[in-house]
Amino acid sequence: MVLPYDHAEIVAAAEEACRELKLDLVHAGSVQAWLSEPESEWPPCCDRGCEPCVVTLGAAARRARSILEAGRCKGVPSVEG
Repeated sequence: MVLPYDHAEIVAAAEEACRELKLDLVHAGSVQAWLSEPESEWPPCCDRGCEPCVVTLGAAARRARSILEAGRCKGVPSVEG
């Protein structure tokens, strides 16, 4: 799935989603990667207590997608912090 957004918009949305969900920004790259895959291909939870759980990463990816669709990151450069 190719997203109609530029790299800076995707990075900014993934980072914002991580912040909103209290997920360490080190996981923003995983969230970005998930955005390029159809949700049907995301892995299921293995119930082994992984941190972060794929359910959390999936929630962050869904949130990042909604941020992108709302246009909130249009032309916004990535800001770590």
